[in-house]
Amino acid sequence: MQKSNIKQVAPDQSMLQYFEGKVEIKKVITDTLTKDFETFLVTFIDGARTKLHYHETDQVLIATEGKGIVVLQTGVKMDSDTIATVNMDEVHYLEVGDYVCVPAGKWHWHGASKRGNFIHYQIKKPGKTTWLE
Repeated sequence: MQKSNIKQVAPDQSMLQYFEGKVEIKKVITDTLTKDFETFLVTFIDGARTKLHYHETDQVLIATEGKGIVVLQTGVKMDSDTIATVNMDEVHYLEVGDYVCVPAGKWHWHGASKRGNFIHYQIKKPGKTTWLE
């Protein structure tokens, strides 16, 4: 068994290019502890958000502070062989204690409400994330 405290986890700077605005990311549970799942504590500051992306595994988001938003794809229309329009019409607002499961393969973004701060845990099995922006 290994015991740690989130306060002792240093922020991870390696993922900042996948966000718009100021964020702090802490890898709370990594493959050094278990290879079954990963957990990040993400702090979005002053309306910050992720860039558009999807995961090859389901992702659970648990709101712990502030107000947040999760926006998911509702459809994809191919405009040509290489150009598509992605409809992002499914919107969920999160407050402390709320949680959502974003299905694998679903384009989405998440972050703080405008001009606000938001903190959530992100939990998922390890796997590839594809970033669009």
